Amino acid sequence: MNHKLIETFRIFDLLKNENRFVLAYSGGKDSTLVSILLLRWLYSRKLSGKEVYIIHNDTQSELDILETWARDFMNQFCRAVEDTGNICQKLFSTPTQNFFVKTIVLGYPAPSFAFRWCVNHLKIIPNKEIIKKFSNKPFILITGHREDESVARASIIKKNSLTSCPLSDYSCNSSFFMNLDVKNGVKIMPIKNWTANEVWQYLATVNDFDLSGLYLLYNGNSEARYGCWHCTLVKIQKNIYNLPDNYYYLEALRIIYRAISDIDIFREKKEWGYSKLGPLNALGRGFLLKLFPITEKYSGKRFYGLDEYKIEDYSLRELFYEIDPDKADNIIQKIKFRTKGNRFISIKTLRIMEINRYMIDKIYEYIKRNIAYNILEIRGTYTEKLLNEI
Repeated sequence: MNHKLIETFRIFDLLKNENRFVLAYSGGKDSTLVSILLLRWLYSRKLSGKEVYIIHNDTQSELDILETWARDFMNQFCRAVEDTGNICQKLFSTPTQNFFVKTIVLGYPAPSFAFRWCVNHLKIIPNKEIIKKFSNKPFILITGHREDESVARASIIKKNSLTSCPLSDYSCNSSFFMNLDVKNGVKIMPIKNWTANEVWQYLATVNDFDLSGLYLLYNGNSEARYGCWHCTLVKIQKNIYNLPDNYYYLEALRIIYRAISDIDIFREKKEWGYSKLGPLNALGRGFLLKLFPITEKYSGKRFYGLDEYKIEDYSLRELFYEIDPDKADNIIQKIKFRTKGNRFISIKTLRIMEINRYMIDKIYEYIKRNIAYNILEIRGTYTEKLLNEI
């Protein structure tokens, strides 16, 4: 591990004359490590007056345990950076339309590999927008990407690493640098060659940060990877099983969301595109609208995206469930949606939507063929509790 540490510091040393560092922080082990190593480097080289920005993409769909930890670490990190005589600022990127807007207001179905709407709208676009804010002068974007993460990650790194670098000092270390499609920016991967075991070994030596939130997140599973709770691009949300069993209700809701999106009675029909099924119809949206508070009740977890996202000072929770539906409709329709046609369905219609046994049976028929459902069923009747309550 020592030679990896020397290697990382060697890459940082190439940047000693740079003044602005932007850390992409996800809350995971890799971005936590690279943040701590940047701090160690600043301290060991007695550098001061540098601008350090730690940015976090809050999709408003993360697990609460991850968001709590991410904010806690960012606070610790900035205090430590400022103690070295450098400047630190915390920044957050959020989607212009979060998951709840996309599904309830616009009727977006569960993402698939043919229609990965979530990646662009919840992550890529918000991240690009916040990074563009630094383009007025040179900056270094620091990530915790590692080749050891996956075959896909290794392939992306090798494909996009620089073969020649914009600064001559970088040329012999080009594999640690990537082109960034933002003016004045260069992207680096200082822990590119670290293994997962080496990441954990180093973190185990850290005693000047409280990393208990990180260990709670992984709960003994060193390979766990976290993302949006509703992600249907994975068959099974394995990370859920590292957590207390009340989180299993989120997995149950994810499975139902996938089913609703794949059953034709819950979708509009269309004549174009890769699929003949269009947006979620009133039945599909109304079903989800009723399921969100039921899931909160059983899990004891609030979907903070319903509270954080606001339109004219009203949260989505207020608009969807609490205020006069006609008033809610007027407020929601002030958003400029870039979609084909008018997808809006009144909140009043969705609130009074009746769910019958036929619809529930169709969902049961579908999910019993789903491997995620079968794995969840081994642990309890989480899906059934949600469906029976509706």
